[in-house]
Amino acid sequence: MQQQILHLLCTTGTCRLHFSGHEHELKAGDCMIVMASHVGRIEPSEDSMLYRLLLPAEQQASCMPHTSYGTCGWLHLFMHPIFRLTDEALALLKHDFEDVAFRLEHTPETYREEAVLQSMRILYLDAMNAHAALFEHEEASQRSADIMSRFIQMLEGGTYRKHRTVSYYAQELCVTPKHLHKISTTVSGRTPSYWIRQFTMMEINHLLMHAKLTAKEVAERLKFDSMSHFSRYIKGEMSATHGEI
Repeated sequence: MQQQILHLLCTTGTCRLHFSGHEHELKAGDCMIVMASHVGRIEPSEDSMLYRLLLPAEQQASCMPHTSYGTCGWLHLFMHPIFRLTDEALALLKHDFEDVAFRLEHTPETYREEAVLQSMRILYLDAMNAHAALFEHEEASQRSADIMSRFIQMLEGGTYRKHRTVSYYAQELCVTPKHLHKISTTVSGRTPSYWIRQFTMMEINHLLMHAKLTAKEVAERLKFDSMSHFSRYIKGEMSATHGEI
């Protein structure tokens, strides 16, 4: 199943939602960009004005700036998916969301996809500018950013459902595990193991809590060798058993 990226912009009221096993609240002036599969129930308040957009992950990747700064920014966005906007940034993003929705509805089919992607690129640039003002991050070399970007794209594509070792990703990226570790910590401040665990645990949380699958079904879907292996993984990552999640 193709991963989709969920974009939420709250301009009035509030919105409660479940993300990564926890309940969060979007307030007026908050923006959120996150993988849709990791979000559970969304409950806007009666007075809420909530803009929503869904974009396939592959198209989202083509919208991101092809620079090391863009890669670093996307990773920081992953770690801090909800961010507060200034009044100026809120007005700008509100216009961007409305423009994407308008082009989706009114652009002739022949060039609709291209027109929407152009509008999404503007939305992402404005969102990244707003996010960068809140979370500082350093620029990495272009080669390191390219490798890190490919690594994250593999995870976004669901590779973690079958492969959860750093050595596997290093081999696919034609680097050594040590070099991938160095690139990941330089670009994102986190190890490659951290990113593999994050994607895996968010999916486990979502499947157990919102998809209502049994622990056995989740273990099978994520290709764990056995239920004991799955239980050890959960306990090691969350200090809990699957029955306590």
